[in-house]
Amino acid sequence: MKGRKPKPTHLQVVGGNPGKRVIREDGLRLPSEYAPPPDHLDSYAVEAWEKLVPELVKLQMFTVLDHHAVEQYCQTYARWRRAEDALKEEGKDTYETHGKQGTMRRALPEVAIVAETIRLMRSVGSEFGLSPVARLRLGNVGQGDLFNAFQKFDKQG
Repeated sequence: MKGRKPKPTHLQVVGGNPGKRVIREDGLRLPSEYAPPPDHLDSYAVEAWEKLVPELVKLQMFTVLDHHAVEQYCQTYARWRRAEDALKEEGKDTYETHGKQGTMRRALPEVAIVAETIRLMRSVGSEFGLSPVARLRLGNVGQGDLFNAFQKFDKQG
């Protein structure tokens, strides 16, 4: 889909509707309730689920339709943590190869994994307001509580 993301109805009302377009209803609202993490998630993904889902439930942002998206986020988070752990264990992020052109310095595969997982976490996370900019786009979600929940991740890593 190209173009701007649709503005939530309550923000259209507050903005005054200068274009005099019809303001659509928000549509179906499903109940937001906690669900346990799927069995196949590893320990890092379960850790992310247990910290993220209760906060999303409080904000009425986690429904039965969101399970797979949150699961994807948690799996990506786990992959990112494993790659970071591997880099920390290695103690460096490059290695040397020797060939016809001489010695070359190359990045470890984990460096690319980290970069890709961060990109994916930002992409999926923006759907749930997991960054300050995404929360501004969502409009009705306060910045403080959800943002503070993720500071716990940084302290454990």
